[in-house]
Amino acid sequence: MRRRILILANWYPNAVSPVSGVFIRDQARLLAERFDVTVLALHSVGLRSFIRDRPLASIEYDGNLTVHRVHVLLPPYLSYLHFLIVIYAAWRGLHQYIHHHGRPDLIHAHVVLPCGWIASHASRTWGIPAILTEHTSPFTVHLYSPLQRWLVRETLKRIPVLAVSPALRQRILEFVPATNVRVLGNVIRTHFFTPDKGSLDQERRRKRFLTIALLSDQKGIVYLLQAASLLRTKVDSPFEIVIGGDGPERPRLEHLARALKLTDICRFVGLLDATQVRDWMRWCDVFILPSIHETFGIVLGEAMACGKPVIATRCGGPEFIVDEGCGMLVPAADAHALADAMEQFLLSRVQYDPVLIRESVCRRFSEEAFLRNIEMIYNEIWSANE
Repeated sequence: MRRRILILANWYPNAVSPVSGVFIRDQARLLAERFDVTVLALHSVGLRSFIRDRPLASIEYDGNLTVHRVHVLLPPYLSYLHFLIVIYAAWRGLHQYIHHHGRPDLIHAHVVLPCGWIASHASRTWGIPAILTEHTSPFTVHLYSPLQRWLVRETLKRIPVLAVSPALRQRILEFVPATNVRVLGNVIRTHFFTPDKGSLDQERRRKRFLTIALLSDQKGIVYLLQAASLLRTKVDSPFEIVIGGDGPERPRLEHLARALKLTDICRFVGLLDATQVRDWMRWCDVFILPSIHETFGIVLGEAMACGKPVIATRCGGPEFIVDEGCGMLVPAADAHALADAMEQFLLSRVQYDPVLIRESVCRRFSEEAFLRNIEMIYNEIWSANE
């Protein structure tokens, strides 16, 4: 009989936010190949959406994966209570799940608040082994209030933690030095993200730079646009930039592109599904992620799995993914450094082997590597609790 894993997550794709926590779903789908996996996914909704849609707890089936969705009503004008309401809803949803389905063999929570704390409390209450994967960038968003700091501290003391990069592990240890924390990167779907072999050696008239991200301040797209403007004044060589994704900063970024007179070489292509992401990655010559802070950077791994060299910032996660021979790392929030790196590619001063780039990702972050590592960790937990 297969072991039962319950994944507890408040980041998970839904109709309103189809890319939220997509990396958690990727892990859950992969784990379902080896274990009996259920996801308990929390979704916070405002009063207006709740009245309009009347969302209720629902069950969905995604291949071998079962998803229990719990919708959390957040009342207006009481924002100081929202955090406690989400914690209560998570605990109630977990209690109901155990009442109807029995205790799982392991609770695997994602993100320390609220799910990590709930998992640690459930572990003590029902004697269920639990583990937490932390993804948050920056980790300090969980430390704003005395209550949050207490909850985080208590969680990190009680259950083992997986940080998705060495930089995030260091942030966690700085807050609670005694945390049992090791590094396990996110899974990169290397079976899906593959090179387009017919175009690897194709010469193009214009270099193609690509970025795909949530268009928020954190992703540093403003510096990419500034770098493109600087590059045009430095180098008489044609290039183009495609920006995929959507988010709150898109109007401001489009306005900046117009102000910098980049509209002839810069395109915003909006929210993309996985196949479109892969198509654009195969299309580009270089993938760029100019984030201000990043705990991992899955899109970097996906582009590298397609055989593409990358330019990324030294902001935490990229240093873990982009090893020597796969691309260039530059300081964060530095348009001049970003422009200099782009210039190296534009003038063909640097060359990278797409086969070696892909092998680097497959060796460390492929489906097989993730399953091998997570199964070893689960078995250690079960052995310690027997």
